[in-house]
Amino acid sequence: MTFDPERDVAAYGRRASGYERGPRGFLHAEIVRRVGVVAVSLVAETRAPRILDVGCGTGVLLRLLGSLLPDARLTGVDPAAGMVREAAASTRAEVREASAESLPFGDAAFDLVVSSSSFSHWQDQAGGLAECRRVLAPGGALLLADVFTSRGLPVRVFGPGGAAGSRQRADAAIGAAGFAGWSWRPVFAGVVRAAVARA
Repeated sequence: MTFDPERDVAAYGRRASGYERGPRGFLHAEIVRRVGVVAVSLVAETRAPRILDVGCGTGVLLRLLGSLLPDARLTGVDPAAGMVREAAASTRAEVREASAESLPFGDAAFDLVVSSSSFSHWQDQAGGLAECRRVLAPGGALLLADVFTSRGLPVRVFGPGGAAGSRQRADAAIGAAGFAGWSWRPVFAGVVRAAVARA
């Protein structure tokens, strides 16, 4: 089976109501917990940070960030209508149906843009990263967590389309999007990694 972003969006929309109870949901919750720790550290010095979760799914990360950062202004986007409904019902965040490639926000609107386990599903990863850069305020941070492998290693760990690709490919895309510098952090099981980039 090949990666098809439109098919994937439709599939996630259909299974949104039970997503958190299934095996992928439990795995995702652990990954999100770890991503949340990194996210909080990136905005620890920011009073009432403005945070955007791109590919927010059912809102797991938004709920976690809401509990850890009660003064944060939280916003989420997801292209799957079912996921947006679930997230809107379960979190205090503003949640909109939108893709990473076409974020419905003005320039410099956020202090932190985070994406956990959705980058692999973006139809145009370079375009999505450029949009993330556009909506980040000067000095803001991007936290991009997904399955990234070293060169030459298999990337289809979590099924069709379930890998963002190599770190080298992501490095090139992050640089092309206009981020000046970034670093990588391990997140989960040796294959889920996070790039932290500054605007």
